[in-house]
Amino acid sequence: MKVLLVGEGARENAIAWKISQEGARVYSIMGYVNPGIKRIVENSGGKFIMGNIRNPNDVLNAAEAFSPELIIVGPEEPLFKGVCDKVREKGFACFGPSFKASKIEESKVWMRNLMWKHKIKGRLRFKSFKSVEEASKYILEYGGSIAIKPSRQAGGRGVKVVADLQAYLTKEKREAVSKSASEIASLAQEEEDKILIEEKVDGVEYTLHVITDGLNVLPLPLAQDYKHAYSYSIGPETGGMGSISGPKELLPFIEEEEFKTSLEIVRETINAIKAEVNEDYIGFIAGQMMLTPLWGPTIIEYYSRLGDPEASAILPRIKSSMLELFDLAVNKGLHRAKIEVDERVSVVKAIAPIGYPLDRKMASNKLVFIDERKIKERGCLVFYGSISEQGEKLITMGSRAIEIAALSDSFEQASRKVDECISYVEIEGGMIYRSEIGKEETIAEQREKSSISRHSYKLRERKGILGVSKDWSPKEELRW
Repeated sequence: MKVLLVGEGARENAIAWKISQEGARVYSIMGYVNPGIKRIVENSGGKFIMGNIRNPNDVLNAAEAFSPELIIVGPEEPLFKGVCDKVREKGFACFGPSFKASKIEESKVWMRNLMWKHKIKGRLRFKSFKSVEEASKYILEYGGSIAIKPSRQAGGRGVKVVADLQAYLTKEKREAVSKSASEIASLAQEEEDKILIEEKVDGVEYTLHVITDGLNVLPLPLAQDYKHAYSYSIGPETGGMGSISGPKELLPFIEEEEFKTSLEIVRETINAIKAEVNEDYIGFIAGQMMLTPLWGPTIIEYYSRLGDPEASAILPRIKSSMLELFDLAVNKGLHRAKIEVDERVSVVKAIAPIGYPLDRKMASNKLVFIDERKIKERGCLVFYGSISEQGEKLITMGSRAIEIAALSDSFEQASRKVDECISYVEIEGGMIYRSEIGKEETIAEQREKSSISRHSYKLRERKGILGVSKDWSPKEELRW
């Protein structure tokens, strides 16, 4: 099958790797030359073209040049720009949601309103603001713990969490929080509502991805993403510095019942989207979940695509043909699909140049040296991210450069394998990665954290107050 892959990151490298193993002839449109994707394209007998993946006309031109049987859109921004709509209008089969349906990720305010309107479990109270002044006034007056976010998807950037504002913040710190609101609003300049403030919740985070054809839903194994830049979850948030997946369809700290509840939340959301936009949702949709004392499985945000770096942790564990699943989804045939999962667990660690994520300029234009042969000899996989092949050189583009993945019988073993392989990577000026991902102490901490949340939400469930907070009346459905 001829497949056109839209995108140039590690997620797209992982997708290309998976479908090429299943016999696809891979074609690609990229904004820069990702060396991993380029090699797969050439080895599969395909071709690649340079273009703006956010421009629907550029993607359509690539489709008309290559005449693929299937188009797969990897990143979120092309979805927000209506790339799938454009190519479908011209008769191409496309795996990915429409412009309207992808709003579930693009607009956090739209997503929160949808969940409340359709009374979907796992919803958080929120307020949205059109101006920094309105948001700042609310921040200074409200006495609880809050999360401040850009109203638009911003690649993991811009989230600020503030605890017990009135009790602990001095005047100077309050002014700093108000300044943060201005910075956050700048990430959503095109949106009418610029700032979203949600109630703060605590718990273990995890991600449930599903493939859907709008009628049928096929869940993928759970994964956990590690957002913060530095080890032990400190430092600024990023697009994700690593991920784990397994065993089977779960994680060591998520129970089967919680998996089923999470799946039902996502399923209800797919139905709600269709009710709102009058279109079937086709593609990936992922619930970025948190196991909280308030609800149990709780929605933090949604992805309208496969997560990154979760893709690098999940796809190597899928023994079924992803190419077949993509094809069934675009042809409304997912009811015939089954998915087989490798029982081994996976660990992924992302490597980024010094400067990421705060100073993209510092993190750009650095030489990368990698011994892929030795990495593969040790049983690991390499997926290239924000790296451009320029002649015989590999140059950083300012973000996460490489993801290294390993499968093993235990997380500890997989983590050690990845660490060994990271020694074969060097980035000019230095690099960062999170060594603790997959280590037993990290897993044990997550188990303990989830057990605390589980005790609380199950008690709430027995008392009939699941999702109820002290200043919220379920009869009035207040959102603050």
